[in-house]
Amino acid sequence: MPTFLITLPEHDDITNYCSKWSGEILKTSEEMNHNTVKLKGSEVNKENFIVRISVNNPNFVMLNGHGTNDSINGHANEILLSSKDSINNQKLTKNKIIYIRSCSSGAILGPACIKAECNVFIGYVKEFAIIRSKSKVSRPLEDERAKPFFDVSNQIPLAILRGSTIEEATYKADMRLEKEIEKLMTTDNFIASHIIPWLLWNQKIRVVLGNATAKM
Repeated sequence: MPTFLITLPEHDDITNYCSKWSGEILKTSEEMNHNTVKLKGSEVNKENFIVRISVNNPNFVMLNGHGTNDSINGHANEILLSSKDSINNQKLTKNKIIYIRSCSSGAILGPACIKAECNVFIGYVKEFAIIRSKSKVSRPLEDERAKPFFDVSNQIPLAILRGSTIEEATYKADMRLEKEIEKLMTTDNFIASHIIPWLLWNQKIRVVLGNATAKM
């Protein structure tokens, strides 16, 4: 049975948004009868991450959180993966599909994971953009400004979980991006004119490293 592991830190507004908007991803993994392993909230620390990877040996790992060029963080910004820790990188990423939804981690951490024999790495080399409504911060799933950013980026893990290759998954995300832009362009709305450039920005800074024909 394929295994999917996802991290869901929730210690600030951004991580809470990423966590809440990952609900469809979790639901899809369970519907596909994958062994679904989640680390949520304060559970997202390095010790738990290492243990869950070691015990479950997931095929596909998705990490939500804050990132830097060379790391991805969990709860309270504890580092989970770092390009400076080559031994753990190999233990934690070897032969795996890794998707990191964070700022910048595709720049240095991504190539480090490939060097550690990760099967494929998907991430972002600069700041991952999310536009939010201040009035919806406590209710992320009601935030129509943030919705397009997650509807597009969620297509990658959703497609992977349903059996697509990485190449097919990123194509589906790009197709969803086109639909979101078409929808926004029909809206005579000042906010829409600000959302579209940032959706395109996320596409521009996305990287796929490694085996694009890989499947879960």
